[in-house]
Amino acid sequence: MRIQTLKRLVMLSVLGALTAISANAQVDYQFRVTIPFNFSVGSKTLPAGKYKVGRIWQSGAVVLHETFGKNRVVALAQNVEKLDIQKQSKVVFRRYGDQYFLAEVWNSSWGSGRELLKSHKERSLARQLAKHGGAPERVAVVTTNGNESGKVLRVKLRDNQR
Repeated sequence: MRIQTLKRLVMLSVLGALTAISANAQVDYQFRVTIPFNFSVGSKTLPAGKYKVGRIWQSGAVVLHETFGKNRVVALAQNVEKLDIQKQSKVVFRRYGDQYFLAEVWNSSWGSGRELLKSHKERSLARQLAKHGGAPERVAVVTTNGNESGKVLRVKLRDNQR
């Protein structure tokens, strides 16, 4: 009983801290992108549409905000780099059947990308697919010339490739 109460107290404290950080944090929106399919970020599913993509400078978290809607999501992410310089901004998804999960955000002006952690649901789907020798398809939505309408590139890669 005491352990459950302590766990709840810790969870409420963490939630309160994250809420305060996201409310006061300065979001640097860098580019807009049109995502042509529904997708998940963490435990939240977002509809296809036009999104502003940015990051919170203090934490490096990724922010997606629906341009003409009320959907907004903040996701913790870690820094990831490529050997070649990114000339175009893009968002990269892992696709399992008809389900898309945001995996990476690349901005041509950042010099590096942000990689999101897999959700519990995505890890479960990945395990099921791996049992049958499969790998998720990586789908990139690339902006063109700073324009929010981008092209969708579908490339089947192993999860450890970029």
